[in-house]
Amino acid sequence: MLNKKIAFIGPGVMAEAMIAGLLRKKLAKPENMIASGPREERAADLKQKYNIHTSLDNASAASHADVVVLSVKPQRLTEVMKAIKGIRPDALVLSIIAGANIKKISTGLKHKSVVRSMPNTPGQIGEGITVWTSSKEVTEEQQEMARAILGALGEEVFVEDESYLDMATALSGSGPHMSSSSPKL
Repeated sequence: MLNKKIAFIGPGVMAEAMIAGLLRKKLAKPENMIASGPREERAADLKQKYNIHTSLDNASAASHADVVVLSVKPQRLTEVMKAIKGIRPDALVLSIIAGANIKKISTGLKHKSVVRSMPNTPGQIGEGITVWTSSKEVTEEQQEMARAILGALGEEVFVEDESYLDMATALSGSGPHMSSSSPKL
């Protein structure tokens, strides 16, 4: 993973949690990560905190990446997908966008290798649990990259059936993940 280039399209809280986790676990180098979004002040903050590359140009950020992490707000997804059509054919697209299924992302980007995941908020401190699935075109190597990236947020659980992600979303929205070190209630 260390030499893979990772682009975060939408540099929000969960993207930052992934960046911090990848660096903390030494799974990625800062010089191989780029965060792209519309706000210069957010870009400057991430560059200063993590010494990563930043951009205001999503298409440019995505075009050189081995992994493109889609982490924009759901209502911005269609607009963002129109702007980032230059994803390399061998790249992995990893989405953490609620409600956006693999078919929508694959069709919108004209790209087949897509992972859909649903991290929960404890991922911000490395204590989350992320349920994820992938399109059939995702290679074993790409699945391992997805595992590593999502594992930077805490635990990750692969499911074959995409409908389980919607169930996981409903459950994870109901309360925090209780780890084995959490106090018993």
